[in-house]
Amino acid sequence: MRSTKQDDHEVHERVMRLTQRLVAEADKFNSAFVDRHRMHPTDVNALIRVRVGREQGESTTAGWLGVALGLTSGAVTAVVDRLERSGHLRRVRDQHDRRRVILENSPGGQHLVDQYFAPIRQRSEEVMDRFTSAELEVVSRFLGATAAAMAAQRESLITEQHGGMTAGAQAVVPRSN
Repeated sequence: MRSTKQDDHEVHERVMRLTQRLVAEADKFNSAFVDRHRMHPTDVNALIRVRVGREQGESTTAGWLGVALGLTSGAVTAVVDRLERSGHLRRVRDQHDRRRVILENSPGGQHLVDQYFAPIRQRSEEVMDRFTSAELEVVSRFLGATAAAMAAQRESLITEQHGGMTAGAQAVVPRSN
């Protein structure tokens, strides 16, 4: 059975609506999480970015975090200071260049990020159990491509904001296997 342009359009629209719903639900989840833990959204986002960045082999300096979060150096310093005072983040001297300071989550910060991702992972695994590996491969390709498209759009907004000059922000998106 061949699909028609109308069928394709309807599927595209349904996928777009579901993608928008997923983004909105993720935003609501994030709001509920930060409210429950009485934290600022930027602080939780910083801990997540540091963890994912380190998992991807990034050098998680304050400058890197500022670019990842789109914050000024003063704002990043305030976030890092706040997270360090609360025991969620620590500054560690780079073993290869003692002048550099690397940010890493403390055990408490790691635990908080685990609390963020564990229920999402559990529920996602329950959902994935309903699909075949072949179907999940397609979903994986779609999500990877969609994440790249969102990162490109974010970069476009940053470029426009800075008069055509990119701020160089990189998306911190878990790499697919």
